[in-house]
This record gives sequence, C-alpha cells and structure tokens, in this order.
Amino acid sequence: MIFKGRFRTVRQRDHAVPTPLPRPLLGPEAFLDIRAWRRTGDGSGDDLGQPGPLLLVTSPRKTGRAVQRNRFRRQVRMAFLGLSERIAGRPWIVWVRPARLAPPLDRLTLRDIEGQLALALRRLPPVDTP
Repeated sequence: MIFKGRFRTVRQRDHAVPTPLPRPLLGPEAFLDIRAWRRTGDGSGDDLGQPGPLLLVTSPRKTGRAVQRNRFRRQVRMAFLGLSERIAGRPWIVWVRPARLAPPLDRLTLRDIEGQLALALRRLPPVDTP
C-alpha cells in the first residue's frame, strides 16, 4: 500500500525478520518495542522503484480487543507518515509493537506514539555506517 508516494507498509513476503533480532531502539521503560534493520537487495521501497522505509506494525491478541489493536495500528501508521521525512530515501524496515510493560492499548494516544517513534527514528544510525 503506497501512502502519498513516500512509503508503503510491509507485505507478507517483503522481508524476513533477521536472526538474531535487532536490539530495541528504546530502553526497557518504553511502552513501544521499536526495532529496525536495513533492507537487503535492490533497495526499492515502493512500486515506483524509489528507495524508502517500510513499516511493520504488529499487535498480538493479548494486547486488547480487535478494535483496540486496529486503532493502534492506524495510529502508528499516522505517526510514521508524519515522521517519515526524517528517514525518507533510507532503506529501513521499522517494526513497531507494544512492549511487555505497555499500558492497555486504549490508553495510548497518538501523541504518545509519535513521541516514542520520533525518539526511536532519531536513534537510527546513518545508512553509510557499516
């Protein structure tokens, strides 16, 4: 799915989660578990052949009812759209999910999600570092 031509969400066969998992970008006190890794391959991020970030959002059943989980996914996508200028053109897959110590999903606001996502995206290393 292409959003405003800038990025698209991850589809089922777009990626393979690396083993071992990358370390979380935020500490254990965060209520979002955000991890990121570089894409391999040609680096094409969307159907237009432009490189760009991919977003993977998961929320397991134990985090809340379907309505709450869908709202959480929608809010993460909206926050990522607002912050995607920071990592535009960089070949990252960003994985967002509720952390173990997260409050119930109905208590999380878009502002909370934006704050933690912005902090995590600032901690991404530059693409040219090995």
